[in-house]
Amino acid sequence: MAKSIPYIRGGAGTKHAVVFFGGNALFKRLDKSSNPSRYANQIANLLPGDYRFTILGYEESPPEDYTLDTIVRDLAQVVRAELGKPDLVVGVSFGGFVAQRFAAEHADLVDRLVILISGHRFSDAGWQVMERQFEALSTGDFYTLVKDNALLFRRPWYNWLVRLKLWKDRDRLPSEFKEPGQILRAYRSIFSDDFTRNPGFAKRIMAPTLVIGGTSDQYFDVRVFEETAGMIQNARLKLYPDETHMLPIERSRDVATDLAAFIADSPPRGDTAAPQEAAMRR
Repeated sequence: MAKSIPYIRGGAGTKHAVVFFGGNALFKRLDKSSNPSRYANQIANLLPGDYRFTILGYEESPPEDYTLDTIVRDLAQVVRAELGKPDLVVGVSFGGFVAQRFAAEHADLVDRLVILISGHRFSDAGWQVMERQFEALSTGDFYTLVKDNALLFRRPWYNWLVRLKLWKDRDRLPSEFKEPGQILRAYRSIFSDDFTRNPGFAKRIMAPTLVIGGTSDQYFDVRVFEETAGMIQNARLKLYPDETHMLPIERSRDVATDLAAFIADSPPRGDTAAPQEAAMRR
């Protein structure tokens, strides 16, 4: 694997999923975090048992002009050279932005696409959260940065446990993260005017797509999820009432069920047979 692109592998199935991870992968190298297996377990809980997977992070030392196009170019090179065409592409949170451009620009690599707790843009409330992250990065306040990204559970006791752990780990948080100025520069470049081009990419996606979100998501709201699914030619939308940005963790079994049904109903592109016939051939 390219040295500058961190990754985590898991599963042992015959089929392969490539996962573009969320904002945590912009802040730090997932493979060098205090508990990388946590991320692997989160993805393993969502995928069918016959899938292995590769979680891809992002450039460790991003250039000044770091954009979604740059990220997609780098990840496409890794997929083509080292992983091969996957059976499934999943974009989680921030990774959903990446996955949409990836599917539009490299359609030959995407047979099925899942956009999980993500859309083509942030909601108004989501942008307010992002503004707080910009402010925290400008002062090197990692505690606030992590807190705003972690205390998003629907269940209050989950948030209480996370808050307790953050308080205990507050002194070593900076050691797990990239330099804050570096993250801030990447943020400003990624979420510049270029970000407004996202709808154009969504409209070019040809692969069968499943958009999954919660109606109480703190970064994306119902309107964003509906807009995103409406832009993609062959998309279906699954919304979970009252669930938040932590939907994949709090409702992992239900999400896994919906994802498995989507895979079963969506034969690889180019296979024009009915889903049942395609399943029999496989």
